[in-house]
Amino acid sequence: MSPSSSHDGLPVPQRYGAILTIVLGITMAVLDGAIANVALPTIAREFNASPAESVWIVNAYQIAIIVSLLSLSFLGDMLGYRRIYQAGLALFIATSLFCALSSSLNMLTFARVLQGFGGAALMSVNTALIRIIYPQRYLGRGMAINSLVVAVSTAAGPTVAAAILSVASWKWLF
Repeated sequence: MSPSSSHDGLPVPQRYGAILTIVLGITMAVLDGAIANVALPTIAREFNASPAESVWIVNAYQIAIIVSLLSLSFLGDMLGYRRIYQAGLALFIATSLFCALSSSLNMLTFARVLQGFGGAALMSVNTALIRIIYPQRYLGRGMAINSLVVAVSTAAGPTVAAAILSVASWKWLF
């Protein structure tokens, strides 16, 4: 092993903890994009909103991600990927609570915009962090795990939402 390859990726115990953190964050961000769709009729009924009004709960999240993803990726390059990820995770968790405590459709929609910014921060630096976490020879494995997590989270979203809604209020989705 050459001296330069000794700094290639994180050592095994740290690598597992780092990838677990990345996987949990991206799972939450992707799931929250998919699970709200299932709850729209329930949320619309509770807030006496039309379907056209309630769809903004989903749109707000997606639009916030779209408009901020590249900017947050650039900030990751400038300020550090870890900082952006940590700030995004903190914002995502705080705004998840804000979503759950929302008492009106407008408040929930606003909370979803903020939550989308947190999700975008998680997504924007996810791949860069994987590049840092995995040694070059295992980078394909790291990307494959990331892709699998995103795909499974997207596919599982409606099922997870239906399971939660069968036993609890829509507020537990967030």
